[in-house]
Amino acid sequence: MDALSSSPNSNLAVEVNAAEGLRIRCEPSSIRLEYLLSFVDTDDHFWVPADLVAEDVKRNYESKWWQACRQGNIAVIEEMLRGGGQALVAARDADNRSGLHYACGVGNEECVRAMLSYGAEVDALDKDSFTPLHIAAGYLHEKIVEVLVQSGANPELEDNTGRSPLDLIETLKQNTPATTVTYARRSIMESLAQTLERFVFEEVPPCSIKQSRVTEDNVKEYLVEWLDDCPDSWVLEEDIAVDLLQDYAEGIEYAQLRDVFVVPPGSSASMEQNKRLITWVDEAPPSWELS
Repeated sequence: MDALSSSPNSNLAVEVNAAEGLRIRCEPSSIRLEYLLSFVDTDDHFWVPADLVAEDVKRNYESKWWQACRQGNIAVIEEMLRGGGQALVAARDADNRSGLHYACGVGNEECVRAMLSYGAEVDALDKDSFTPLHIAAGYLHEKIVEVLVQSGANPELEDNTGRSPLDLIETLKQNTPATTVTYARRSIMESLAQTLERFVFEEVPPCSIKQSRVTEDNVKEYLVEWLDDCPDSWVLEEDIAVDLLQDYAEGIEYAQLRDVFVVPPGSSASMEQNKRLITWVDEAPPSWELS
């Protein structure tokens, strides 16, 4: 590298070897970038404001970062993160994509975790409003999807066309015919969809199962009544707790209690001493239950 720079400790022009690090310097009146420079024929390293660093030095350093991200080169990424993690994970390219976007596209879990550990924005938006989760889902990297949602990624964010990561998977499924050749790919899509659904749909306590049916695809479903005033809905058998299914099979009913009346000690109604009178929200007749 032929770029020249003035050493902070002298008036001599010295030849820059390379940029070795990058940091964000926060001062009371300003925020600025600084590069850690190494020099030819000396072991000295100095932090230099970005506006004093030659363009080719900055360009080579940035190119090295983006190339490592696109290749999933964990050795280079870890080395560069140690020298400038906070600034590098915040960097954006011409498409407004971060290094995390590219690591998710490559599907390298080590790279993704390393960038997240340095504070990479998990829901960063590129020019098309794709998040890293959109990218990971689109490339069918199931493990990366799990890492992102467990790190707080929002699975309901939509891109510029109004598609969430789950919508993107559903579109891919629709465009992938069910054949023996595409079986493995569709299986991954199904698994990815289930993973995203677990984080998209909030768990709501069920009130009871009203009835069951078998669909045209020979899939068992149950009509579930919910406790939070949500409308009744059909739910796949695999998504319902085993104990709830067992209670339905045995004819056990669920109901919300309104009030509990306990027979006070010393009451003349001695025969009811060990019972409580329950009234129900659904206006069913009050009933005595054992304490």
